[in-house]
Amino acid sequence: MLTFNFNKIHLPPNARILDVGCGEGRHIFGSLHTYTDVYCIGIDQDIASLSKCKEGLDFFKELDTASTVFMQGSVYNLPFENNSFDLVICSEVLEHLDNYHTAIEEIYRVLKSKGKFLPSVPSFWPEKICWALSSGYQNMPGGHVRIFKKRQVINEIKEHGFTYNHSERFHGLHSAYWWLRCLFWNNQETNYLVKIYKKFLEYQILQSPAWLNNFEKILNPIFGKSIAFYFEKK
Repeated sequence: MLTFNFNKIHLPPNARILDVGCGEGRHIFGSLHTYTDVYCIGIDQDIASLSKCKEGLDFFKELDTASTVFMQGSVYNLPFENNSFDLVICSEVLEHLDNYHTAIEEIYRVLKSKGKFLPSVPSFWPEKICWALSSGYQNMPGGHVRIFKKRQVINEIKEHGFTYNHSERFHGLHSAYWWLRCLFWNNQETNYLVKIYKKFLEYQILQSPAWLNNFEKILNPIFGKSIAFYFEKK
């Protein structure tokens, strides 16, 4: 499930897209579904996730993946020249970083003038409930080290030379899933309610029923687990 609406982002022909902290590649493959004639690079530190990305290259045979590359690397030191990309995605990454300002500076460096920057972070109050329900959630190795407020994200990224366009919330049905996991943190893998809700989300992701997707759109402005931002480099 994507955390951005790529239909709102217009890219030039032969655009270059970078996904920083790409995970298993969902936004790279989402980009390939949306755009044609694009060159995509996904970068992440986790080898297991990158292996899943490469499996996806074989699975999504209907997509033009010939110009798609996944590589290991750090957001603090991106191995690319200045002004290299038309679009940089950074989804659910900044909340994990001790020094996220350095990451934003690196993204600014590799992005072309007028290039698009799409970061997302967990929404403030759904995340705050997770922290209140479980100290284990807070202290996961490699987990979240801060909770962002919307205005904080906008102001701080603008200070790095970006223009803010708009924001929106996604994944309204996922907040309750994470609250359940936090509530039953010590036995979340076996808890009946967590397992049932997980199957419900899998049904939504795999079957994508219109009624459920429309219901989630109603929930998103209040319950959206993630908040996505749309910026442009000045």
